[in-house]
Amino acid sequence: MTLNDRNINRYVNRFFDMLALYDDNIVFRDGTKSDHDYKGLLHAAIEVFLNHQSDYTAYEVYQTFFMIYQITPEDKSEVDERSPNVLLSEKNTLLDLVDIMRKYEKNTGELINWQRDHFIHSVNVFILGLGVYAQNKTYRDIFKKYILKNEYYKKYYRIDGEFSHEEFLYRWGVASLFHDIGYPFEIVGKQLDKFIDDGIKNISHNYDVKIGLDFRDFNEFNAIVKLHPYDYADEYRERYSDAKILDLFKPTDIMAHKLKLDFNLDLETYKDLIRHLNGFVRFMSEKGFIDHGFFSAILVLNSYGKLIQKYVKKDKDFFFYPIVDSATAILLHNYYNKTLQEEPFSLGKLRPKQSPISYLLILCDELQEWNRRPYGVQDVKNNHVNDMDVVIDDEYMKVIYILNSGPMGLGFSRKKDEVIDNILEIQDIFQGKLSIRTRVELDDVIRDISIAEIQPPSILLRNIEKLARQINEEYNEDMRNKLAEAIEKGDDEEIASYEEKCSYLCDFEDLRSDYKISNIRQAKSIPKKLSMIGCEIANINDKRAEIKEFDEKEIEDLAIFEHDDWCRERIGTGWTYGDVKDTENLKTPYLVSWDKLEEDVKDMDRYACMNIPNLLNSIGLKVVRSKIRLLTFKMHQFYEHGALDDKSDGESSFKKLPKHVQYSNYKQADYLVKILKEKGFELVSKDDAREKVVRFDEEDIEYFAKREHEGWLKLKLNLGYGHSQFEDINEEQSDEGGIELPHNPNLVSWEKLNRNVKMANKETFINLPKMCEDPNVGLKIVRSE
Repeated sequence: MTLNDRNINRYVNRFFDMLALYDDNIVFRDGTKSDHDYKGLLHAAIEVFLNHQSDYTAYEVYQTFFMIYQITPEDKSEVDERSPNVLLSEKNTLLDLVDIMRKYEKNTGELINWQRDHFIHSVNVFILGLGVYAQNKTYRDIFKKYILKNEYYKKYYRIDGEFSHEEFLYRWGVASLFHDIGYPFEIVGKQLDKFIDDGIKNISHNYDVKIGLDFRDFNEFNAIVKLHPYDYADEYRERYSDAKILDLFKPTDIMAHKLKLDFNLDLETYKDLIRHLNGFVRFMSEKGFIDHGFFSAILVLNSYGKLIQKYVKKDKDFFFYPIVDSATAILLHNYYNKTLQEEPFSLGKLRPKQSPISYLLILCDELQEWNRRPYGVQDVKNNHVNDMDVVIDDEYMKVIYILNSGPMGLGFSRKKDEVIDNILEIQDIFQGKLSIRTRVELDDVIRDISIAEIQPPSILLRNIEKLARQINEEYNEDMRNKLAEAIEKGDDEEIASYEEKCSYLCDFEDLRSDYKISNIRQAKSIPKKLSMIGCEIANINDKRAEIKEFDEKEIEDLAIFEHDDWCRERIGTGWTYGDVKDTENLKTPYLVSWDKLEEDVKDMDRYACMNIPNLLNSIGLKVVRSKIRLLTFKMHQFYEHGALDDKSDGESSFKKLPKHVQYSNYKQADYLVKILKEKGFELVSKDDAREKVVRFDEEDIEYFAKREHEGWLKLKLNLGYGHSQFEDINEEQSDEGGIELPHNPNLVSWEKLNRNVKMANKETFINLPKMCEDPNVGLKIVRSE
């Protein structure tokens, strides 16, 4: 899907022309200025999305925004001298929830009558809001006045001491991109409704069954985890006397107070609101509906509330003002018209000066109807908005929905107009009028692109940016060297080929947006590639031995992954197969499987993977064995000898194993991390301050051993192993050169497993704490926070 309306692109460009990011302009202690271009990275991600809207490009926008504003233990723009080895960013649980929402929507469509996309929708809402902000000075002035009137919050974004548009970008990004992460709650209710309609009412329509969502322990969900004995909200309570009665570890109480301040509620209405929010789950159950915005807002506050406490040096005002503002906007995007405009609150139309982010979220959420992929059974049958034209300025906003031919017609736009007019005081920002019209056209059917699951990045943005720049520089140098070699050989065909390639070379800043994103993609994939072969990125001063080169099999595996990843990226950004490369029309002959590539093309991917150690060295990093892999070696040593050897790391004997056995062991070690988490444990560095676990109780050992066997069983069956009463321990070469996999009597369920084998599985977990503490491994087991 490509958004054809050029105005949106123009509005986005204007927004970024107005914008300056703090991290791009920071002056360091030594007097030098940051050379980051995080603004450029976000702009590039949005441009690629606007050119081709897909799950892939949408996720790039989510990922880039939240990497820029990731809360980390250090300043993301400058290495902390006190912890120079910190490379990993804090896990973004909310970004994970966005991806979970996407999967729920895709995989539950047949079980729901009415459901449309919220994943791409949220990115379009985000972009539309940027357009309104850029084009409407009235709204910008209202937002700035709203921020500056707060007598307590003075740490808003500034550039050269002046108010910065980044304050809007940050609050708006959190609100718009996260406003639907609680949608799976609503999906569950809709699934039950469909079951009632399709199943129980088939018996008799006399059944009047109502579905409601309830919690046995809602207070557990409606609570920010308390990490420290002190109260992070003490200063906030001192400022506001009416907050002293509240539990400021409870998201509903926090949002109630925010609404009291924004809407100047009297004491009785304020108390009614507190009671209503705290009892809203029961209220929804009784009324038979689910407001996913309510759950989205709580998830945002739970996540950020924990992070703010975790990093004590972070100013708590950062939570109580920008984050609470964004979360409250998420709450209001449904709650305002469905609750606050009804009895007993009976509030009038929402005005932008009361809550500018809430106002904009309601407006853009209602207007964003283009490219909303249908998932529900009934939704799929209907026609949907395919594209739109939009005009925004200080006087008015005009939206024209472009539809496939069908029954929606003019009634659709009229209804949309009435809904917005009933909720918002539109003339507060548009002196003329909001005009919504419908135009029916026949358009090409939008191709649904299925993209493989994308893992969140595990490396800080500053390093990704450096790597992407270096990738571009090394590619430029490689092309110029190959041209020089062709000239030296006098090969006219090669000279012409490389001259054409060199004509497109440029600095990273000048790359076309989709090529810039491609370099970012390649940089972000490095941690995942290294994980595949048991390695990870470390600071150059890390005590672990550096891995300076990979073996031939590792390089081949990494090259195949790189090509597949590149294909996903190209498909996701609108490229298609063509016999001849055509960059203008997004055609490439390389969009084929690995085995169909010419060797010289494969060599480009092989070289890119061989060069990873040098690439990381160029920015002060290196490749080392991951501690999980070191643990894998130690576990194999224990399995092989029945004892631990502190003098050996076990790698040499492990490397003698057949590749597929090594693969099996790698997967089992990764699975071990997962099953530990299931019981509230995690593997951490030995330097972690938390108390180590020296032994597990019998119940935990039984659970771990059973789960480990289940994982082993599934993996063996997937690899092609078979079950037999007797074990065939010898692996033989087949006539085709492959391996004839042995049979194994242990390929049975845990309950049917031999008692001695069960005990051997348990021994692994009895000795696991000691294995982790081995000096060659450097890990320990702790209780999860």
